[in-house]
Order: sequence, then C-alpha cells, then structure tokens
Amino acid sequence: MVSPWVAKIIIAAIGSSMWIWMQTYVKVQVALHGQSILIPKNRTEPPDLTNDTYGRHAYSNLTNITMHYVTKGCEDVRADRPMLLMLHGFLDFWFIWNRQIATLGEQFCVVAPDLRGYGLTTKPKNPEDYLMTKLIDDLKEFIEELNVIMKRDIVLVGHDWGGMIAFCFATMHEKLIEGLVIINGMHPMAFYKQFYQSEEQIKKSWFIEPFKHADIPEKYIIMKDFELFNKMHKGFTPEEEEAHKYIFSKNGSLTAALNYYRAFLRDKDQLRKLPYRKINVTTIILWAEKDEFLTKPIAKYNQEWLKTSKIVYYTKAGHWVLRECPDEVNEHISNFAMDEWQDVVVEERSLRSLRRHPWAQKSKDNTCSVFMEGVKKRRRHRYGFLPIFGFIPEFS
Repeated sequence: MVSPWVAKIIIAAIGSSMWIWMQTYVKVQVALHGQSILIPKNRTEPPDLTNDTYGRHAYSNLTNITMHYVTKGCEDVRADRPMLLMLHGFLDFWFIWNRQIATLGEQFCVVAPDLRGYGLTTKPKNPEDYLMTKLIDDLKEFIEELNVIMKRDIVLVGHDWGGMIAFCFATMHEKLIEGLVIINGMHPMAFYKQFYQSEEQIKKSWFIEPFKHADIPEKYIIMKDFELFNKMHKGFTPEEEEAHKYIFSKNGSLTAALNYYRAFLRDKDQLRKLPYRKINVTTIILWAEKDEFLTKPIAKYNQEWLKTSKIVYYTKAGHWVLRECPDEVNEHISNFAMDEWQDVVVEERSLRSLRRHPWAQKSKDNTCSVFMEGVKKRRRHRYGFLPIFGFIPEFS
C-alpha cells in the first residue's frame, strides 16, 4: 500500500511515461512495417451477428441517440419473470453477452443494448457527449421505454464499464431496478480507493492517461489487424474474435469507445460529483481474480456502497469471465434472479441444446472454480493492453 501523495506521483509518472512509450511504439511499428498495418482487414458481417440464437434486433429512439439492442425470450418467457438488462464494457458491444443471451433467454427476458458510441448505436463525435451523466440519462430513458413495452421487473447486469454505469445508475435511480449483477465492474469510489493506494492497480490502469489523447490510441489498438485483441481476449472463439474486429473496424467505432476516457478531459471530476450513498438494491458481484485490469480488493470495496451483497470469486479466470466461464456465470445470474423472485417455479434447465456451439464446453481445468471468500496469495501479474514485450516502470 502506498500513501495518496506517493500514489499521485506514481500515477503521473506512469501515465506520462506510458504515453511517450505508446507514441514511440506506434511510430516504430509504422516505420518498420509501413502504413498498411494501420488498415484493418476488409470484413463482411459475421453471420452470428444476425443469428436468431442470439436474439432479435431492435432500435429505441431516445432523446439524443438511437440505441440498438437485442432481445431474447421477452415474447416467450412468462410475464412474471424478470428482465435481465445486460450492459457491456469498454471495447465491447452487445455480442459480448452471446453466451448469456443464448442460455438465459430460455428462462428470462434478456435485453442487451449497444451503449452510446458502440455497435449500431449512435456515435456522438464530441468527448463531452460521453460524460457519465449522459450515459445514465440514456439508460433511464431506455428503461422507461422498455417498461412501457414489456412491464417486467429489471435486474441490471454490468461488466467492466457496464458495471460502473450500473452502479452509477443505481445510485441515481435505484427504484427502477430490482437487482444488480456486477461482473468485474467497479463502483467509482471503490476504484478510486484502490487506485490511490495500490501501485499494482496504478500499473493495471496504465492506459487511462494515454487513451485520453487523440489519434495515437486508435492506431495502437487497430495496428496489425487488431493484434492486441488476439492477445487480450481470453476464451474467445475465432468467430467471436472476428465479430469484435468487424464492429471496431467500422469508421469511428474506436474513437467513440475511447471517448469514454476522453470525456475526463472535459470534466476530470465527473465521477466524484454524483450523490453517492449505499445502494439499497440486492447485488451479487461475480469477480474473476486473474483480471488484467482490476485488482481483487475492488470487489470488497464495491460492497461498501451496497446494503445487501455477496461476492463469488472465480479463482483462475480473467477479465472476460463471461466468455471463459459461461456456464458458471449463467448459473450464478440465473440463481440470483430466481432468488429475487421466490414465487417463480424454476424449470429443470439443460445446456444440451447449446452444445453445438464451440464455446459450450465445460472447462477441463479449474479456471472456473469458485469460492465465496478470497484468500491472499502472491502471483505474477499481467497487464492489459500491453504487447508481450511491453513493460511498466517499477517504483518499489
């Protein structure tokens, strides 16, 4: 643990040094391989993105954007079942939930939107249009529209940035939801608490400062046909990886995603201005301990902002645990949602119908083993968004 003032020095040092490193890395790679490495492969739309297995596509015309979303089970599942509203994270889109939609859509009404700037949803050009208050307003208006159409109780499920948006939304509008599922996501104050006392978290967050700059981050990510995605995405099938590359090779997609970080240049204290208090919504936190971006204490610090919650740890899974351990994640989400509605009779569930998918396989190792309380252990840390030979300065 480091003191806050030392943490600020380390943050500034790592942020500035890694920005210099990123610029240099991009320039050297372009000099060695030519400008062509910044042009992604020309792709056709992957068939999975229009496969009915993963739901029906629709659009919602909100006040400031048009939001694309996918639904499954909302017309077929009993009306007394809740809606699972799934919020994706940074550099993802609705399809990151494909393994949840296919299974949970048999029991629940599942809705998976493309958040502002992502996928087929409107992509405002100005970074200030990605401030948290606007993301909250989008979600509030979207939920109110869904309530008119579907009239179901809502369990909000968020991964990564989607988890942070879910926390912020619940802070402002908890009466609109009945439950929270957070998957390796962070309450802003939980993140700040760890960020300003943990050198390890500072290192894992090395990209925050560089990503605020223009142009270079887009080149860094898209370089060599999104080679970075191949290194980061654990548990993705080749087809799932292709879907990601297809979406983010579209004009403006990377810039829109990066604007979530660039919004802090317009208001660096935007997340500190919300009227935080303990959220009175029953919550389950699903936490993969091998997360390349978030350190484990954040899971516990999240609980400081929740009145009723529990944590399930996945001992060897990484940031995209929803892809690495879909059966286990789906089971925890389903059990949580069913527990919230005690009067609902649970049918016998089976994944047999989904075994034709390449991802529908039980893990052969203990990657997806879980336990309710974590134990401290030393391990070799990995950092997201870094090439294999990339490094971060040591300060201790």
